[in-house]
Amino acid sequence: MKINLIDLINLISPPASLCKALRAGKKAPISKLGFGISLGQLEIRIIRNLILIILISLIFNLKSPTVASAQSVDLGIYPPVFQVDVTPPADIKVPFFLINYTDQSVDLTLSLKPFEASNEENGQISFLDNPDFADPYIFQKVIVLDGGSPIKSITLSPKQEKQLVLEFKMPSNQAKGDYYFSLIASSANQTINNSNLSQATAGIAANVLLSIGPQGKTQAILENFSAPLFATHGPLPFTIRLRNTSDHFIAPKGDIIIRNMFDQPVGKVKLLPVNILSNSIRRIPDSLQASNVTPPEGLKSYFLSLKSPQAVWPEKFLLGWYKATLTLSLSDQGPIIRRETMFLAFPFEYIIGILIVLGLVISIVVKVRRRIS
Repeated sequence: MKINLIDLINLISPPASLCKALRAGKKAPISKLGFGISLGQLEIRIIRNLILIILISLIFNLKSPTVASAQSVDLGIYPPVFQVDVTPPADIKVPFFLINYTDQSVDLTLSLKPFEASNEENGQISFLDNPDFADPYIFQKVIVLDGGSPIKSITLSPKQEKQLVLEFKMPSNQAKGDYYFSLIASSANQTINNSNLSQATAGIAANVLLSIGPQGKTQAILENFSAPLFATHGPLPFTIRLRNTSDHFIAPKGDIIIRNMFDQPVGKVKLLPVNILSNSIRRIPDSLQASNVTPPEGLKSYFLSLKSPQAVWPEKFLLGWYKATLTLSLSDQGPIIRRETMFLAFPFEYIIGILIVLGLVISIVVKVRRRIS
């Protein structure tokens, strides 16, 4: 759209004849601008101020530098978790892949960062600056190899999938214990070109659970196994909190069997095998909440509403007393933990609905009989 600056100036600063008409309190025609209407002094001031604001905005937009949005850098690493059991002396090499999904090259720096389990009990981790490792020099014995040569950085071409090797070189006198750390591939590229600024940052990590043996006894304490004491309908959540008191991480397997008031099995909840770090507590969910599983649509929204990980029995209609039996195997060789809990369910909502329908039916029948009689 073309703007006639002369007409704009005439509107902002009206000529003498127009000002005289305004001072006399008359409506002033502005047909010269092609509007074909008459405006008073107040309307002229409002339009003048709006035009001034537009002109100032245009001037600042012309002078202001533009900021280009950062290009996204999409990376992948596989496997996402390394579980390594070592009995020294040993030299173990584990292959992994770094993947650049974008159409641009990316420079990556490789580093190792220790972590511990967070206090959320949900599998999240917290990075450590000063870890209390049995061997403070453990990172000198964990090396990333590219074609047999140690590397600390790498450049990935567009769409490239690069195979590397993570090597663990443990001498015979290596201190035993668990070491938890992340293998991080990070990038931070910034370019400045005149008034244009673009920045792309990216990072991807795989968690390493390194257990140097021989391992001690596998043991754990079941801190909590419970369900709501009373429920009107399902799904029904179970809380399972397990404390790993071993000197190494564990990945327990198990399930929950639900029986009704007649001692008949009516449901089974398969638990998700999760890694529980040494001397930490973790809540255990069900297998339908695994990242590679697509739950039914109704359960998906229910899972998202959970404030903490819980194992869920998806049954919707519940009635009577139920007994739930938890069975957990801490390893393939045991030991096994068992615990029971009970809950009562009564579908008030369904009963009330049925009573309302019955009441309406009875009322209709009574009215019909009265009319017939």
